[in-house]
Amino acid sequence: MAVHEPWWKSFGSSELNRIIDQALGSNFTIREALARLDQARAMSMETRSLLLPVITLEAGASHKRTRSQGQESTLDTIALGPAASYEMDLWGEIRSRTMAGDLSARASRSDLETAAMTLTAEVSNTWVDQLAAVKALDLVKQQLATNTLLLELLELRFENALSTSLDILQQQEAVAHVTAQIPPLEQEIKRLSNRLCLLQGKPPTNALAVINTDFPILTPLPAMGIPADLLSKRPDIQAAGFRLMADQWESRAEQAARLPSLNLTGTMGLQSSGLDALFNSWILSLGANMAATVFDGGKKAAAREQAKAVVAEGLAYYERTVFTALVEVEDALSEEVHQRAWLAALNQELDAARLALGEATRRYQRGIITFLPLISEQLNVQNLEKGIILQQAELIKARIALYRSLGGSFTQTKNLGKQK
Repeated sequence: MAVHEPWWKSFGSSELNRIIDQALGSNFTIREALARLDQARAMSMETRSLLLPVITLEAGASHKRTRSQGQESTLDTIALGPAASYEMDLWGEIRSRTMAGDLSARASRSDLETAAMTLTAEVSNTWVDQLAAVKALDLVKQQLATNTLLLELLELRFENALSTSLDILQQQEAVAHVTAQIPPLEQEIKRLSNRLCLLQGKPPTNALAVINTDFPILTPLPAMGIPADLLSKRPDIQAAGFRLMADQWESRAEQAARLPSLNLTGTMGLQSSGLDALFNSWILSLGANMAATVFDGGKKAAAREQAKAVVAEGLAYYERTVFTALVEVEDALSEEVHQRAWLAALNQELDAARLALGEATRRYQRGIITFLPLISEQLNVQNLEKGIILQQAELIKARIALYRSLGGSFTQTKNLGKQK
């Protein structure tokens, strides 16, 4: 399956598909990231508004009284009309800040996709852990039934003087050992169920029960491509790149801010000394104002140097993000390869342990050996069976880590954070 498609569907689990769809729509982290995206877009629109003139509607009235040479006079003035102001973007300062705002909004969109990428991996890992815990619990219950049956057989043999009290005590210990594993597994299943509820934005009262206890069958490894492909597939790399470019535009804006600015103003409206003549007279006023900083104590120069330092920081962060992504891909590939080799060795060890258990059983039944070698082989087989379940889960989680490290654009088609 291509990495730009929902990779979790390659597991063939309708249950996992449903959980992830719910999480992408209602998860709290996704909703927080979506709110930050809305904020960034609003700030971008606010910055863009600086490219357009500001038009206001002004109205006012004044009363003036004067006294000269013993005579008193009054003057009432009424004004009504629009006023406009516009800052000429002579050096590209406003346009640079606009570009920086747009890129920041795009970085926030990539942050949302990064949160979704992380969420799908976390949900999948939790689901696999819960599946492994359920399978381990089923196995332990089967082992308990087997050990209990063996204990009953030993008690019958003891009644016929074919086994010793030590044999019974050792088997009782084995039964108790297996029984003690059940409560932790049940608690782990409950904890993971609550975790899945939280990831879906649900209260923990809605317990999630595993429907299918079969591990998914892994498909062949996805196409890796070349390392440079990660630049277009990893949303966290894209976010770092957008922020670096935004910082560069902000640096240009700070450089332009040191140059003179030109502001245009204009008013047009009605003005009269009385309401009766207000609509019979009008006034038009146009003005231009150029301002340049002569001395500010180095404030603007410091702002420019700060912007340059921010760009340097953004570049270092971008490089670190890229190299981290490359390391994550290599680690995930290595982990899956070595995990497969480990599982193969464990299965071979389990086959040998089962043969040894069978031989020990036959020898004990013939009275050739004591019960201790038999119970030792029995516990070894049971521990290996449980360990293989846990390592099978780790193999699937290694594949999940690989999918996550490869990134992808699947989240762009999802209605992130929109479900109720």
